[in-house]
Amino acid sequence: NEILPPEKGREVAKELGIPYYETSVVAQFGIKDVFDNAIRAALISRRHLQFWKSHLRNVQRPLLQAPFLPPKPPPPIIIVPDPPSNNEERPAHLLEDPLCADVILVLQEKIKIYAHKIYLSTSSSKFYDLFLMDLSEEDQQSAAGHGFGVAITAAAERMLHQEERHHGRDFLLRAASFDICESTEEAGSGQRKPCLRPSTSDGILRVNRYENGERGLRRGRDLSSWSRAFTSIQEEMAEDPLTYKSKLMVVVKMDASIQPGPFRAVLKYLYTGELDENERDLMHIAHIAELLEVFDLRMMVANILNNEAFMNQEITKAFHVRRTNRVKECLAKGTFSGTTPGRGGGPPTASPLGKGSAGQMGGLELLCERDGHAMGQQALACLPWGFWSHFVALPYTSKSCMRAVLEYLYTGQFSSSPDLDDMKLIILANRLCLPHLVALTEQYTVTGLMEAAQMMVDIDGDVLVFLELAQFHCAYQLADWCLHHICTNYNNVCRKFPRDMKAMSGENQEYFEKHRWPPVWYLKEEDHYQRAKKEREKEDYLHLKRQPKRRWLFWNASSSPSSSPSSSAATASSSSSSS
Repeated sequence: NEILPPEKGREVAKELGIPYYETSVVAQFGIKDVFDNAIRAALISRRHLQFWKSHLRNVQRPLLQAPFLPPKPPPPIIIVPDPPSNNEERPAHLLEDPLCADVILVLQEKIKIYAHKIYLSTSSSKFYDLFLMDLSEEDQQSAAGHGFGVAITAAAERMLHQEERHHGRDFLLRAASFDICESTEEAGSGQRKPCLRPSTSDGILRVNRYENGERGLRRGRDLSSWSRAFTSIQEEMAEDPLTYKSKLMVVVKMDASIQPGPFRAVLKYLYTGELDENERDLMHIAHIAELLEVFDLRMMVANILNNEAFMNQEITKAFHVRRTNRVKECLAKGTFSGTTPGRGGGPPTASPLGKGSAGQMGGLELLCERDGHAMGQQALACLPWGFWSHFVALPYTSKSCMRAVLEYLYTGQFSSSPDLDDMKLIILANRLCLPHLVALTEQYTVTGLMEAAQMMVDIDGDVLVFLELAQFHCAYQLADWCLHHICTNYNNVCRKFPRDMKAMSGENQEYFEKHRWPPVWYLKEEDHYQRAKKEREKEDYLHLKRQPKRRWLFWNASSSPSSSPSSSAATASSSSSSS
């Protein structure tokens, strides 16, 4: 009861015969109107008392006050939360807890380290070439007929030619590199000091080797002439360290000069792009980096030795950018997708990339479908149901949406494409429990809508479609933005889409009525102001019409010379009569 509506104020003003005004110090509304019109009212009352003063004749009556239009509320800002804090720690954790490991690195014939192809290949070109070596069935059959021996096929010859060209191109790059050796000179303390020397060029792969083991046929190659870092590579059925189930894994035997401690530091760099400044065996780390042709790691070691470790931060940033691009390339080409074609139709292995980016999720092979027809997109991703190596059909999911999800899982970044459907990507990301991807897609969608609106494109229909879909699929920031757009353009949207507005849910309709802009009370005040303005104009017109018409006659005696004698005679006669 303490708040009086404008109607009550107008009634009191009408009873007193005075104008009605509203003011707000907070909104700075109506203050000047009150003072200006109060001055007008005072001057008009003074005009009745001092009617002869000409400067009071043109004073207007107190003017009508236009209603206060509240400012248009700003659109909500799409906030993208920080990615999960454990994303950076996941790759390093995979070395200690080898989830989805598909590589066994053997050091000194007895120490086994479980690793992952995708991390090694995207961080080191040497591992990339190693894991893409062709071990075809034709080579296997040819070698099986001759026992242990050399079998050079057409594929091997092509690889040989490529390796020779690659070797010649990179020879100058490797010429300036260094290797580790032990100096024969005694230091002052009596200890032998490690020194750096240029490394020799690597050999070229020339031999394919196949062995028949106890667990079946094993395919492998001798790598002693191809690289000084590796001794051999072969595929064999090995036991998974976590599930204790046999699966096909790649076993790589490393050179005997590689020590376990420094090699783990190198693996940590290949997984995380970081090198601890307090590492003891920096020279051995540089030696292994040289063997694996990881020149950035060698540069980081040199920076630490030169007390310039602060420069390693830029190398780490460049490492992540480079690996992200390589992961996208592998995803586009289907490299290391986890499938094993031609191996008896066995189940695909799980990919560790999703493990390192999405947390506790299992790798699954996804078959994207739309309206029951396969889209032809097969790739590994991580879904929150915990099943490994299963084929999962995702209906109503396009190829572009699935690729965007995979690139996010593998790189932690959102990438758009011309054929990407924003809402379908939000739906898929919500189904896969990826709130950070949902927020990134919301931001991308809102940015596109705002840019279209600035180019005078009608987006009202799209916003109506997005609203309830966003609410249903937990895209609450996009839903809030759609509500804001509809509320601030309520009259236009209702005029264009009356049926769609009536078909909205009761909660949305109630929200529209409460937050619509301009509000209902302003529309009522505006209507009252327009009616009062017309009445004022009509009164002013009738007032001017009722005023008497004043006619002025201007006569100049000098302009008519014939009338001068008569006027003088009339003056003389009047003077004689008066006398």
